[in-house]
Amino acid sequence: MYNWKNNPDLSSKSDGEYAGNLIDFLTFQLESDPNNSDLIFSRGNGYLDLGKYQEAIIDYSQVIEIDDQTMEISLIYNNRGICYRGIGDFDQAIKDFNKAIKINQMYRDAFNNRGMLFADLGKYQKAIENYTKSIEIDPNYWYAYNNRAMSYWESGDIQKAMKEYEIVRRLVGH
Repeated sequence: MYNWKNNPDLSSKSDGEYAGNLIDFLTFQLESDPNNSDLIFSRGNGYLDLGKYQEAIIDYSQVIEIDDQTMEISLIYNNRGICYRGIGDFDQAIKDFNKAIKINQMYRDAFNNRGMLFADLGKYQKAIENYTKSIEIDPNYWYAYNNRAMSYWESGDIQKAMKEYEIVRRLVGH
């Protein structure tokens, strides 16, 4: 919806400046259309990019309240789960990842993110199970292989970790 690629000033801006400018623009747009879930969702993503998790949670929650039937509802729950994980509210994060997966059982990123949460908690077998499901959905998803390798490593299975890292190397072309 808001494409800034043709902006000649973009290359001189940091990612943070870009996200901040986008948030300002979306906030301005919301003054005339305060219940526009697309604008609120986009602003939430800007806050997420900046690591402003509390602000993103507010926006994502507002989108869910406005329109919980939107096509992207699983994405909204996933992103809000990332934010809850970011602030250390692991119980709420797991609820959101579970909800995203219940809505879309083929959502590789939600499985991967739930796996990272389990790894945070030291539950490496559960993390590995989630990364494996993510990889089953998308066999080229190098990020899930990388995360699974880290969980294998942490759980002491260095051989499996090394095999996973080799897959990552092959997938990213290094």
